[in-house]
Amino acid sequence: MLCEICCKKFHQERIEFSSGLNVILGTNAGDNSIGKSTFMLIIDYVFGGNTYSDAVDILKNVGEHDICFKFKFANGEFNFARSIMERNTVWKCDQEYNKKEAIQLDEYCKWLSKMYDTEMYDLSFRNAVGRYIRVYGKENCNEKRPLQYFHKENDKESILILLKLFGRYKTIEKVALRADSSKKAYETFTKAQKLNYIAKIGKREYRNNEKEIERLSQEIENLSKELDSGLLDINSASSDEAITIKNQLTQIKRLRSSIIGKLATIKENETYEFSSTTESTHELQEFFPNVNIKHIDEIENFHKKIALVFKNELHEERRSLERQIKDYNVTIEDLETRLKGLIGNPNLSKIILQKHSNLLKNIERLKQENEAFCKAEELLSIKKADEESLLKVKLEQLGIIEKNINAEMDLINKKLYIEHYNAPIIHFTESNYIFTTPNDTGTGVAYKGLVVFDLAIAHLTKLPILVHDSVLLKQISDEAVGNIIKQYISCNKQVFVALDKQDSYSKETSDLLDQYAKIKLYPNGGELFGYSWGKKPEDK
Repeated sequence: MLCEICCKKFHQERIEFSSGLNVILGTNAGDNSIGKSTFMLIIDYVFGGNTYSDAVDILKNVGEHDICFKFKFANGEFNFARSIMERNTVWKCDQEYNKKEAIQLDEYCKWLSKMYDTEMYDLSFRNAVGRYIRVYGKENCNEKRPLQYFHKENDKESILILLKLFGRYKTIEKVALRADSSKKAYETFTKAQKLNYIAKIGKREYRNNEKEIERLSQEIENLSKELDSGLLDINSASSDEAITIKNQLTQIKRLRSSIIGKLATIKENETYEFSSTTESTHELQEFFPNVNIKHIDEIENFHKKIALVFKNELHEERRSLERQIKDYNVTIEDLETRLKGLIGNPNLSKIILQKHSNLLKNIERLKQENEAFCKAEELLSIKKADEESLLKVKLEQLGIIEKNINAEMDLINKKLYIEHYNAPIIHFTESNYIFTTPNDTGTGVAYKGLVVFDLAIAHLTKLPILVHDSVLLKQISDEAVGNIIKQYISCNKQVFVALDKQDSYSKETSDLLDQYAKIKLYPNGGELFGYSWGKKPEDK
């Protein structure tokens, strides 16, 4: 429990607390600006809140200061300090509040949750406890919306936190995760359709596609029968591949024909023989005895050498061309084998194959559109089914909580009045709730209902504390307030309450307020910080 809060700026530097009820008492005149609500915000600050550090007027008029505080648990006492200037840092301190070690606020709140044994599934300490620290200046004092933590929080989120606080969310979690997954799957698919990554059609288009697929399939069947080609067994990819092979065969055969032509020319040149000039040389010598026969023979030998080289080159070229033709023949044979394996009849024209391919592509496109339609319908159906399952299990768990809260509020309410008055009731739907007191819409009754609700929550859950500012209690009848004080005392939780106008209550209630008062605040020096900066200087 919280044992004390200390601050060197307080007029009463140390304020000690006990288990059960702790009262911050104002004056009988109900004076304002003496620090009751401010001290409530300090208690919130001690329990991990941040509203106090947002109070610009406090920083301006009080200046930088530390809030020091002590907790006592079964395993010992623990001292801490938070500066108004360092909202995200908590200091571990020694017994004299000398700062020793800085930790982050989140770590500190986790420590509080552990020490108070309030560790709840997927629910932080602040999100649970902060809702029931109701102080002027926070946004959770709406008497008609007891679950609301801040002004813009929607009912669905508030209800989710309540389920976790009651330990009922685990029962829902698996169904909730499945529902969330199916929702995301459907939304992802439909988004892809909107971006034209996936086809999107309606029921009419789906029916028209079915008819068109049937017509195109019949056209393929007719084409296959006319040609006796077995085209029915060919898919679009095979048909496209066959067209590609056909194109390759045409090109390769054209290249082979060119090589064959070159080979024929080579073979003709290989048979060419250079004519011998030996006999002509001798005849020339008879007519021209002085001719240089030796030089002529040398030329002849040169020609023979050239002829030999030429024939060798032709021979090598022929062998090269023959190898190319052989390679082309192998390739052609392979392509024709592949083509036969694809379409059965390799002699089909490219025109026929192209027509067949186009028919298949149209069918495939229409089938993809219809498959996308069916997939979207399937995902939508799964999403709706999972949402219905989630709704069912959620309403079951909320029904249990609703029954328990209403029963507890009825018991508490009966202890507040001599005569019987209607107790507040809460009713849940899947995403919102109604909180009211039947047949009574008065302001005091509404605030009484809020207090009764908080007491019921404290009784039924692990919530460790309640903090109620005077703004909640001053609207309630004196009779009810007196009995509410008794309920605070008996609720088995540490309760912090701000009240004033002590003498307006019964003597019994007044005596109880005196008994449980931890600090009394009053004007002209008895304010929380020793003075009120809301007064004009001349009035100080």
